[in-house]
Amino acid sequence: MKTIRVGVIGIGHLGKHHARILAEMKGVDLVGVVDIDESVGKEIAQKYSVSFFSDFKALDGLVDAVSIVVPTTIHYQMAKFFLERNIHTFVEKPITKTIAEATGLLELSFKHKLTLQPGHVERFNSAIIKLQSMIEIPRFIECQRMGPFSKRISDVGVVLDLMIHDIDIVLSLVRSRIGRIDAVGIPVLSDNEDIANAHIVFENGCIANLTASRVSDEVIRKLRIFEFDKYCSLDYANQAITLRKKASKEEKIIKEELEVHKVEPLKLELEHFINCVREQKKPLVTVEDGKNALEVAMEILSVIKNGWGN
Repeated sequence: MKTIRVGVIGIGHLGKHHARILAEMKGVDLVGVVDIDESVGKEIAQKYSVSFFSDFKALDGLVDAVSIVVPTTIHYQMAKFFLERNIHTFVEKPITKTIAEATGLLELSFKHKLTLQPGHVERFNSAIIKLQSMIEIPRFIECQRMGPFSKRISDVGVVLDLMIHDIDIVLSLVRSRIGRIDAVGIPVLSDNEDIANAHIVFENGCIANLTASRVSDEVIRKLRIFEFDKYCSLDYANQAITLRKKASKEEKIIKEELEVHKVEPLKLELEHFINCVREQKKPLVTVEDGKNALEVAMEILSVIKNGWGN
């Protein structure tokens, strides 16, 4: 098995987990970590006996792939640098800050025949993986993603920070063109929207209602899907699914807690990325998926901000 040489750029809250998982992964050589904070970067580098770099460009020539875990505003700059040098690239969500930037990265990955995977980690949640095989024709979807405010996310609002996870999941489940989007949101503790709600009506009749907040005391990560004959409730954090369905010949509802084999979603996601690099396979979450989720998020933001002007 070919060893894949990897570097991690950005050793913040999430980047530390990227470094941990890749350092422990078989068939992977974590070459080094990059961060503008020298003390934090050197601490993680020492922990995993790898090199520390203050400049991401220093990885050129040393790695086959990189994992980019930095603020959204510089995703494009960094991903473009590595793709132009034939280096496979993983980019945390959202893939870029603008649609034009996402299109540019898409074209580069095609041109150089490289793996470019956006980091939509919820697709690798064991409960979502099981749910994907169960859902047939969703008619109504309700998403709630809430938690306390964090100063570490300052470059984007709650739509690109949190709601985009659910946008991607909803798009993967419904697979229909969007007919209409209504949305509201307001800033509370930052200059961007900190709480938002989006009402998406699909052309096939399905409706999705998404709520995201980063000013809530309680952490909630819930997904509810209603079909004609059943209702699934999913808890992302606990990787749990509750199924309710009609009894075959009786007017009552059967409730069932489904068995889910729990695995750390980020571990599955990064293992998938490395396998796609090694085997030259198309990722489960494609650049097009990342771009589609970003397009919907940007439309939601546009509707929200138009409301601010009234």
